[in-house]
Amino acid sequence: MPVTGLQKTLFSFLAVVCAAGLWIISLRSGIDLGRMNDLGLISVLPLTFYLALGVLTVSFFLAIHRPSTPIPLLLLHVVVLIAIIHATPTILYGTLRYSWAWKHVGIVDYILRHGSVDPSISFLNAYHNWPGFFALNAFITNVAGFKSALTYAAWGPPFFNLLDLGGLLLIFNSFTRDYRQVCLGAWFFYVTNWVGQDYFSPQATTYFLNLVILGVCLTWFRVIETPSLSVFKRWLVFDRAAHLFHRLVFDDAAHVFNRLAISTEQSEALNSAPRPARRGGLLLIIILMFAVIASTHQLTPFMTILEVLGLVVFQRCRVRNLPLLLAVITVTWIVNMAVAFLNGNLYWIVQSIGHLDANANSTLINVNKVSWGLHMVALVGRVLTASAMGLAVLGFIRRLRHGYWDLPCVLLALAPIPMLAANSYGGEMLFRVYFFALPFLAFFAASLIYPSEGAGRTWRTPAMAIVISGGLLVGFCFAYYGKERMNYFSKQEVAASQYLFSTAPTGALLIDVDGDYPWAFKNYERFNYRSLVFDQESGTQITRRQRASLLSNPVAFVSGIIGATPHSAAYVIFTRSQAAMSEENGYLPSGSLGVFEQDLKQSGHFTITFANSDATVFILRGPNKGGGQRTVQSGGH
Repeated sequence: MPVTGLQKTLFSFLAVVCAAGLWIISLRSGIDLGRMNDLGLISVLPLTFYLALGVLTVSFFLAIHRPSTPIPLLLLHVVVLIAIIHATPTILYGTLRYSWAWKHVGIVDYILRHGSVDPSISFLNAYHNWPGFFALNAFITNVAGFKSALTYAAWGPPFFNLLDLGGLLLIFNSFTRDYRQVCLGAWFFYVTNWVGQDYFSPQATTYFLNLVILGVCLTWFRVIETPSLSVFKRWLVFDRAAHLFHRLVFDDAAHVFNRLAISTEQSEALNSAPRPARRGGLLLIIILMFAVIASTHQLTPFMTILEVLGLVVFQRCRVRNLPLLLAVITVTWIVNMAVAFLNGNLYWIVQSIGHLDANANSTLINVNKVSWGLHMVALVGRVLTASAMGLAVLGFIRRLRHGYWDLPCVLLALAPIPMLAANSYGGEMLFRVYFFALPFLAFFAASLIYPSEGAGRTWRTPAMAIVISGGLLVGFCFAYYGKERMNYFSKQEVAASQYLFSTAPTGALLIDVDGDYPWAFKNYERFNYRSLVFDQESGTQITRRQRASLLSNPVAFVSGIIGATPHSAAYVIFTRSQAAMSEENGYLPSGSLGVFEQDLKQSGHFTITFANSDATVFILRGPNKGGGQRTVQSGGH
């Protein structure tokens, strides 16, 4: 008896339930996070976790290959994928990942206590100059009656990734009506998005808004009938350039009829100006969303402007003045609200302009100095990135051979690249460029499997797709989970930080090793911060000579920091995560923090004021009159 379409759909649904069940079993299998090695979370996850991903992957590609599979069932696969890969750390840890996410909570705490931000504040002033995200979360925290944004911040990754799914579907549906490409493009986005920009942060919020703005432009403001050649000749000096440019945009516009199955009558309706109320409403949505972006994040406005500018210049967006309007909003915010930030940072922003190689290379770690595990994780991350780009190029070529130029997608994939020449963005620009190009790389990667509606009907297609997706998922697990020994904070470490930030007096000096611990989440502006392996002024690693001094006489080194910094009290905090950070990145030899602790104990100048299995907090003994006048003298160990 042949299997009906309904039965196949039921089997797919049961496979999703099975994958979810295996995932839940894996979470309840008694995972010992303390046993993580240099490969991070993947070193302790049980076999059932990977079986869940395997079952889900096979089910998805078998389901997407069947013409009768309901689209909601395909999207359910993607939602479960998001839950498995992004909710797993949240559920297992029970604490907020990433040290930098804790300081975001600290800005929300500042707003809750003061009722406003302070753009001229000296520490973390960028957040005070672009406070949109923090003000919103202060409002949410206050209205919900929470004591802190920590109540929900750990759920940022699954939340923002689910939001992004809506934006991705809006964009992909503007490129094609083949639901296989749309759903597979979303799947490929999530198995290649390893850069970790989806946590409780301003950029995660603005990234979603960026996707929506692009979706609105591509869906409701798209241009299907391109201007005539005479129009291009008005602003292109050379006739040959005008002909080439017209051919470029005209050919793509011609393919829209086939791609979206639009009739001539529908084309005329789409190209006629929308009713004023509808047009005004859509523009208002874009303006409001972009105003939030401009007041929330430093980088995203420029990415959005470049993307929209590309669509307008190449006749893919009918709102000609939109890039100019977005630029005016951005400049208005910077000139009027972010002057304090520019006064102290304009010099390095200007210095980095035009240095494309330096801006790109500053993102990459020196794999020769890190631990074997981090070395492997870094290499796999680079291979995964190159694979996503390679699949996109192959997909573009195959799509082109089927008669589709996909100019808007090409433009949006290339639009972020100029930012590499603009700024290093604290060594993260290459990651951000990849992140903003990724939706469009993912669409082209999906086009490699399904280049057109009539293609990919044989059983070789899902087999090839399963192999490709399996390889990408392996790379994703290494790249995304590989640094979790540093990103994870145990409840013992959180307890130590809560004690420190609750009891340290105003004006206290808080000394850590490398900043990788839950910090600045409460009363953050009351304290001074110093790290042993990073220079406070430049934010770079200490010199070799300073490192040698630290290793040979840690007490004297700490004493020098204390003596040079005004303080009402001085604390030193050592944690498991800081040891992992320093050892894996090669900042300090393995076991150094244990030696530091013993030296501080034996010096007679420090007292342990809090300690547990994963953290120790020292306080400088005796009164500190004169703010930093007391200097500890101690011999080596």
